[in-house]
Amino acid sequence: MDALIKYFENRKSTLDSLLVIPKAKFTSGTFHKLRLEIKKLNALFELVNFCVKDFKRKKTFEPFKLIFKQAGKVRELQLQEARLKKYLATNSLNDYLRNLKKQRLKERALFFQIVNENFSELLKLKYEEILTSLSKVMDKKANLYLEKKEKRIIKLLEQSVIDKQELHELRKQLKMLGYNLKYLVWEKQKETTFKKVVLPELIGKWHDCEVMNINIDSALKIENINPEEVTHLENIKKIIDSDSELLHKKINTVIAEQLSTLNKINQPLNQKKKNR
Repeated sequence: MDALIKYFENRKSTLDSLLVIPKAKFTSGTFHKLRLEIKKLNALFELVNFCVKDFKRKKTFEPFKLIFKQAGKVRELQLQEARLKKYLATNSLNDYLRNLKKQRLKERALFFQIVNENFSELLKLKYEEILTSLSKVMDKKANLYLEKKEKRIIKLLEQSVIDKQELHELRKQLKMLGYNLKYLVWEKQKETTFKKVVLPELIGKWHDCEVMNINIDSALKIENINPEEVTHLENIKKIIDSDSELLHKKINTVIAEQLSTLNKINQPLNQKKKNR
């Protein structure tokens, strides 16, 4: 499948260009782009794993997963610092922010210890293996993968109560489907519906609130923390709780709307199948 190989070559080129950026110029945006490219590769690997029997997805993804997780640690700390500025907390949480920065610099240093010449050589070997497997992917099998992915998403959407873990899983599945739809030909109606869905972004914002509160809870358990900072962190946590609740309500509304849209699309398709 030429489109698949071209898509992979673009991901490879972008990832390689990110990994050679000098440390001093490796910004929060760079870490974000790096993780995004690896998410796209992970989605691609899931599709290939479905289509090609001898493709070893877990082993192939190992080096990408290693830098993805480490970049994620840095990215999460960067986001915490940025969000605290949003809540006007920079002048009231000096100790907390100082500790965040110290931790971020530590995780950043560990990231660059991993990303060295040996690591680059390892990726080159993986790229060759991936290309071999990509050449074996057939359109019919790829489209079957997309149909199964859609069914899995609809099953999650149809649950009356979606817990926190399931919301995270729903976001991941929607994202993976969205990435793979960009280079695969599928039924136009379904493609358009899923490309316009805003659930991944909403769930992402909600998840950010959850992570922020977990980190604040951890900070509040530290002994000898400045009492003034404790009060300020507790107040911020209340604001985040409110934001999280509003986002959760909006997510449920969008899920109901999405299900309604999917039912309208699938009704004529199901009727057509019955009439055959």
